[in-house]
Amino acid sequence: MELTSPTPLTPPTPRSELPMAGFHIPEHVHESSAPHGGTVLLDARTGQWYAMNATACALWSEWRLSGDFDAGVRTVAARFPPALGERVRADAGQLAGVLLQRGLVSAAPHQDRPARATRAARRDGRGSSAAPRHERAAATAGLLIALCLLRLPFAVTVRAVSALTSRCPRRATHAQAADAVTLVRQVARLHPGRVACLELSLAATVRLALAGLSVEWCLGSADDPFRFHAWIEAAGRPVALPSDGAPTDFRKVFTV
Repeated sequence: MELTSPTPLTPPTPRSELPMAGFHIPEHVHESSAPHGGTVLLDARTGQWYAMNATACALWSEWRLSGDFDAGVRTVAARFPPALGERVRADAGQLAGVLLQRGLVSAAPHQDRPARATRAARRDGRGSSAAPRHERAAATAGLLIALCLLRLPFAVTVRAVSALTSRCPRRATHAQAADAVTLVRQVARLHPGRVACLELSLAATVRLALAGLSVEWCLGSADDPFRFHAWIEAAGRPVALPSDGAPTDFRKVFTV
């Protein structure tokens, strides 16, 4: 079984140090299941993605439901022949150790996530395709602010974006959001560093917020192979340019 990430994993926690009960999934961990049986996890504190194969996913699901390490291992091991069941038990300790070290499970009490408030759409209309200088300046400001925010710990970035968009009096229309993405992409061509979907989507979110318009900033995953994407949604629909991968190919895992 596997829990993989772009960064190396440290040695697992010894089994004697693992909590045999009281497993909880912290509220900063978001998950999405793949059709082939795997699962991806997003740590919203760091922006780090992790991928689990089908067996690791089965253990994760049992621990999430029961909150008990040994009960979850017994349930999953019973699905295999005895020889393989022993291997599952051995690997489960290593997986749990990595999950604990990465902060993806916790022995602390679980807290319910607050419900997200919904905001009604109040405005319609589309900006001019010939962007005035002040609109390009606003897009540039949005990109610079986004690049600064992404240098912070990811949890701080999320709190800042949430605070910024929550103060917007209006919801952006799909056309307004598409204009913002187009403008941000145009000004991003002058930036010498990396500007990909994460930076572009956040920059568009910030640029709209500066105009008092809010959108949803979304992070998601797709399968075979695992891929990760960031985009914005307005009026209940994803916003993308023709050159982008279609956000509809990705499952939303995290939304601000």
